[in-house]
Amino acid sequence: MNLRILAAALAAATVTGTVLAGSAQAHPWAPQGAQQPAAPVTLPVGPRPESITKGWDGRFYVSIQGAPDLGLNDGEIRTFDPDTGAVTTFVTGLDNPRGLAFTGKLLVVTDTTVVWIIDRTGGKRILAGPAAFPHPTAFFNDAVAEPGGRAVYVTEMGARTLQRDPTGVLWPTDSPQALAIPAQARVYRITLSGAVTEAVTPSRKTLILNGVFPGRRYGHLLVGDMFYGNIVDVDLKTNRKEIVATGFRAADGLEQGRDGTIYVCSFDDGVVWKMDADGENPQILLSGVGRSSTADLHLDADGRRLLVPDTLHGTIIVLPL
Repeated sequence: MNLRILAAALAAATVTGTVLAGSAQAHPWAPQGAQQPAAPVTLPVGPRPESITKGWDGRFYVSIQGAPDLGLNDGEIRTFDPDTGAVTTFVTGLDNPRGLAFTGKLLVVTDTTVVWIIDRTGGKRILAGPAAFPHPTAFFNDAVAEPGGRAVYVTEMGARTLQRDPTGVLWPTDSPQALAIPAQARVYRITLSGAVTEAVTPSRKTLILNGVFPGRRYGHLLVGDMFYGNIVDVDLKTNRKEIVATGFRAADGLEQGRDGTIYVCSFDDGVVWKMDADGENPQILLSGVGRSSTADLHLDADGRRLLVPDTLHGTIIVLPL
């Protein structure tokens, strides 16, 4: 067995914690005698939140998908105050908005097969539609701003509809169905003028792409594969892909702190992990949230907390670090 998978399994099996509202559990990972983080707080934000990011004047913005059916245009972007729980509608008329990226001046939003750009007044326009991409568009998910804010990186999930069995569970990794999933997931770089280039090409290491975050090394991206649970470092110059850690199945939100700590959550399992920059020492920070729950988390370094959208329950979990 891969040692990192074993480490993740042992961590999951050995930690315990206090039951919170919604059956979520916070896990005390600090050494004995060290100050423990405060308990998580769960705050309502709207139907099916997916992503959260910090934008203009330090305010937080949340993508609200609304109903799962396409074509209803009931999706929104809302502002959210994690200290008071206050929620305000900022933009309406989106379909199923998901990934959010703030460039420093503009907010970029993925929305199934299109990418929107929004100004600080709430004015929106399509930055890139299906015709702008060199390959067929199926399902855009996460987004992150390029350092410097001149462009954003957006994940195209690829053959996501083939990764689950008829009950909606991910196929076993050693199944024939897993081997039959074609590698079609990509990362696109989109400039603020709408120019699109392919930044990360398909690979079985990144079979069903979800989370994306700038790597610690210049010219690198950190990406999360949802199917195998790989956390992968990608050299954008050479397109070389190195698996940093694996076994974090249904990996969704992905961020990395200034100290190199990697944070990742599982959408299917309602779990949030942290690990070292090299993928070692995985620890569970939160569990028991529920299926189809923990999504594109945001690391609020200044506030020493993670902000975790809970799609299932329509909330943001404020998880102190």
